Amino acid sequence: MNYQQVVQLHRFTKQASLRSATVLFFAAMLLVVVLPRGAVASGGVALPKQNWSFAGMFGQFDNAALKRGAQVAIQACMTCHSLKYIKFDQLRQFGYTEIEVKALAESQGRTKKDALLSGMDANAAKDAFGVVPPDLSLITKARKGYEDYTFAILTGYASANDLALATRVMADDKISDEEAKEVASALGLDMHHLDKMAEVLKRMAAGENFNRYFPGHFFAMPQPLSDGAVAYTDGTENSKIQLARDVVTFLAWAGEPTMMERKSLGVKVLLYLFVLTIMMYAVKRRIWARVH
Repeated sequence: MNYQQVVQLHRFTKQASLRSATVLFFAAMLLVVVLPRGAVASGGVALPKQNWSFAGMFGQFDNAALKRGAQVAIQACMTCHSLKYIKFDQLRQFGYTEIEVKALAESQGRTKKDALLSGMDANAAKDAFGVVPPDLSLITKARKGYEDYTFAILTGYASANDLALATRVMADDKISDEEAKEVASALGLDMHHLDKMAEVLKRMAAGENFNRYFPGHFFAMPQPLSDGAVAYTDGTENSKIQLARDVVTFLAWAGEPTMMERKSLGVKVLLYLFVLTIMMYAVKRRIWARVH
């Protein structure tokens, strides 16, 4: 192999390597943007997929939803739960005024420099529920399914119709095939395991807190939200679904208050790397052009 052939082989190898690196780089970026996150709860029940304004590389938080969500968190969730990594004063980042922040803090017997801590004593909570309610600061990042899971838990409790169904079915000595299908459709249970279904219905009829998306279906927390539970100051409809969406949006922000800054920096870095790749390719072409 002569010198010219060696040079041509080297040039071909360099070009192939650069093309491969470029393809791998953009493939990795595409995966980061479009790779789906978990959509099934630990119990195997499919979570209701939600469209969040802040999802994806270019997603943005809705400040109005954040303000409403903070109101729900403070007036409903903080009865039992805390957000120990968030201070009242941080709420100004998405539109609360100094006066509003002060009023919210004072409504909880605190100052704007204090963290969003529950007024319930840990010992009292354990006596009431058997467990200490978890801190919600990172809750949307701590469960498979992320925001979809948190939303599903808040909206997945048994309705009055579900409880009536459980009571009616348990009044019979045996679950018929038709009843099993009805229960499976209404509650997301496996109709092929009638013994387990009967146990769930018995516990529901006894007044335990059933949630179709929670692993095991029963836990200590009673249904925290209901239609009209929080009166929005901006006049937005305060249905249970709307309350849940808004508070999950706020909890997503609480889990990463700097998300928008991170996304902005990420876009700038990607643009920089793209321009740098083109420049390096141009430099490489210019250098190797002298070999001819």
